[in-house]
Amino acid sequence: MTFEPVKRKSIIVWLYTLKQWKQLRKYGSVHHISERLKYAIMYVNDSQLDETLSSLRKLNFVREVELSYRDDIDMTFKDAIADRIDPDLKPDKEEEEVSFDEFFKDLAHEIDPKEAKEKK
Repeated sequence: MTFEPVKRKSIIVWLYTLKQWKQLRKYGSVHHISERLKYAIMYVNDSQLDETLSSLRKLNFVREVELSYRDDIDMTFKDAIADRIDPDLKPDKEEEEVSFDEFFKDLAHEIDPKEAKEKK
C-alpha cells in the first residue's frame, strides 16, 4: 500500500462579514483568515473544486470566490536578482595578503603623489 497525496487547490474567498467564517470549514480546510481585508484562504480537493466553487458563490456572506495564483508563480528565485553574490559560493582564488606598510604607501601615493616621493 503506497501513500498518494490528495491533490488540492487553493482558493480565495472574499467575504462581506467574518461572522459566518466557520461555515466555510464544511467546504474545505481554512488555512488563513484576514480580519482586516475580509478574506479567507482555503484548500479544497481538486476533484470537488467545481462543486465547491458554485456552492460557495451561493452563500450570502461571500462576496467573491477566485482561484489562487500560487501554482502559476515561478518559485525558483536563484536568478531573480542578476548581480547578487551568493554567500554559499566559495571563491576560486584566495585574496593575496598585503602588508600594512605596502597598503599605506600605496594609499599615500594615491592621495598625494608629490608627498609620497619626498618621504621615500
